[in-house]
Amino acid sequence: MLMHMKGHNGKSPCRACRIDGILDPRPRSTAHYTPLHRHPRTHSYDPLDLPNRTHDEFMQHAASVDGAPTDAEADRRATHFGINGTPALAKLSSLKFPASFPHDFMHLMFENVIPELISLWTTDYKGLDTGTEAYHLRDSVWSAIGEACAASGDTIPAAFGCRVPNVAKKGTKHTAESRLLFTTLIAPVLLFKRFDNDKYYKHFIKLVKLINLCLQLELRPGDVASIRSGFAKWVKDFERSVLPLKQYLRASNLILFEL
Repeated sequence: MLMHMKGHNGKSPCRACRIDGILDPRPRSTAHYTPLHRHPRTHSYDPLDLPNRTHDEFMQHAASVDGAPTDAEADRRATHFGINGTPALAKLSSLKFPASFPHDFMHLMFENVIPELISLWTTDYKGLDTGTEAYHLRDSVWSAIGEACAASGDTIPAAFGCRVPNVAKKGTKHTAESRLLFTTLIAPVLLFKRFDNDKYYKHFIKLVKLINLCLQLELRPGDVASIRSGFAKWVKDFERSVLPLKQYLRASNLILFEL
């Protein structure tokens, strides 16, 4: 909001790069998806070479929205660029867009990626079955994991954070903090040997290691490079192995892509 951008559901959702989203064609859906791999006749993205936004480009696009001759044209340009106009903070010459603004790690990871992964493992996620894969956890296994989470608060010191609720119980309120603790402290133990195919557990543990790197109080140059390359590989592995795109897009009626 401070950057005066459309946000994560926009056609150009990323504050750091110009990756294009594709609208979910299901009725009344406003969600956009940004897969890396797309149909051979369209552009696919290299996660290590994304079309990054620059300050000068950002301000040019914002000025273009401001200078639109009609409200309808302003809306069209704002949708295209992902920018609603020139932000008030642009008056501060010390700020650079988007470099001066950090990623919203809490929402990106603990209100998005982790809940989506859990939904994928435990439900008929967006009408998607496992197809030829085997990433669904059995109901009895997930129930036991949820009960163990709830019981773990009796023996985990409060200094580690809030009590993690039963993650398998419907209607349970979760916070970003409880999802952080579940992901980094509890799940690596409780999910061990629980998937029918161990590759899903290994893929999850790679994410946990990346999260722990991001949460370190001190980062070395080598850590930054590991985070960058690690997340790029994690997403590519997700699309190619953990959740084959053709299967996901078939469920979403988005048959636009091939691997």
